[in-house]
Amino acid sequence: MFNRNLNLLRKFAGGMVLMTGLYSQSFAEEIIRKPAVAGQFYHSDAGALEKEIGSYLKECKKNVSDSRLLICPHAGYMFSGPVAANGFAAMDKNARRVFLIGPSHYQYIDGIGITVVDYYQTPLGKIKVDREIADKLLADPDVNALSLNDQDREHCIEVQLPFLQVVLNDKFNIVPILTGNMDPKKTADLIFPYIDENTVVIASSDLSHYYSQDKARKVDDKTIQTISSGNTELEIDACGKLAIKAVMYLAKRMKLSPILLDARTSYETAPAACSKSRVVGYASIAYCSRKNEKISQNSVEKRTGEKDKKSFFEPHIKKFLLELARENLETAVYGKKAVIPKVLPPEIKENRGCFVTLTIDGQLRGCIGYIEPIKPLYQAVIDNACNAALKDTRFTPVKSQELEKIKVEVSVLTRPEILQYSDTDDLLNKLIPGVHGVILEKGPYKSTFLPQVWESLPDKKNFLQHLSIKGGMGIDGWRTANVKTYKAFHFQEP
Repeated sequence: MFNRNLNLLRKFAGGMVLMTGLYSQSFAEEIIRKPAVAGQFYHSDAGALEKEIGSYLKECKKNVSDSRLLICPHAGYMFSGPVAANGFAAMDKNARRVFLIGPSHYQYIDGIGITVVDYYQTPLGKIKVDREIADKLLADPDVNALSLNDQDREHCIEVQLPFLQVVLNDKFNIVPILTGNMDPKKTADLIFPYIDENTVVIASSDLSHYYSQDKARKVDDKTIQTISSGNTELEIDACGKLAIKAVMYLAKRMKLSPILLDARTSYETAPAACSKSRVVGYASIAYCSRKNEKISQNSVEKRTGEKDKKSFFEPHIKKFLLELARENLETAVYGKKAVIPKVLPPEIKENRGCFVTLTIDGQLRGCIGYIEPIKPLYQAVIDNACNAALKDTRFTPVKSQELEKIKVEVSVLTRPEILQYSDTDDLLNKLIPGVHGVILEKGPYKSTFLPQVWESLPDKKNFLQHLSIKGGMGIDGWRTANVKTYKAFHFQEP
């Protein structure tokens, strides 16, 4: 025990103050972190609190129920509760250990921090801290022990707890982690060895803060697209961005895919209590295994207003289009005629812009498409599967021995719209990486990059320079070109 005390004392170096009273007491005595924001962020009365949480959960559409990685907001329940509930409804109810990762709002932490207590308390009762795992994590020099006084106002962990108590019926313990300046990849690496089939990890974070309603929606959509892309190099506008990125790294290691469950602002959840000129954004995102993926696009449709987006994410439509592209890729390589199925889903008979992309081990092998909706979607997929294989002048034609290595991706495009801007700075400001596909038009020259290209070219100016060069306009051609944007709904073979 003495060695453990020395270890904890060492963690408080670098500006953190160890309250000697905390460790002078007998270790047989429970150390309890009392609720700091009960009566402010949520009801202090247990009955009223349980009833409020139940009302939020009742409204959830339970499309997912086994998620072990989540992103959930942590504001006052009247604002973020309806959104957060969707995340907890999607959580694996067999969880017995929950890692909670959130930002330290009031104190700078050099590394990450763990509050060294035995229990967290809410109006619904006590929750045991997994001290065994906490102590193992504290053995790392970048993990700091935090005292009760250090975290007497922090809410990002506490606000998640009553939801967990209701959903998991108190049959769980927690590992509370506050992020500081440590690389989120290392946070993920530290946690990963302790994740088993009964473990859930939650990133506690709101999204944008204090923009107008319209701007917040745009900023949050960009953040959600970044999270969905899995690209940890792109910027995220969120107070808990390091916690979110740690979960993104974990998702890669666990081969899990993100599903947007809900996304709203404080004005949308509580308009009577919030000004439209100053809002906070919230989202609940669950990560699930790809083979069991059930995608709910209701919240995405509500945010984008694109009523037809849902159909392109229905599993049977994705499967049909990918199989259609694969079959016609192979017939083209073997010199046979295109295959057109006799029965076609009505959704793919409408004219749509479409690209088919071929990759081998993540490297581009061919990509051709129609930007404008000049043909029915099924025909566009057939044409571009053949063209990507044989007519992309950047590559030699695909050979039969390559077919097993190739992965097929289909991108369905919205109709391009002219982007109005006053100058180049305004243009750069209006482009949303990961969301916008971009078309440059200048005289006889025309070129486009799909939204996926932002993953390899995240800098806006660099993105446009490469697109200009691709179109034969010179490196600065984008400065005087006409610009159009579109969105792409893309999916690929497993």
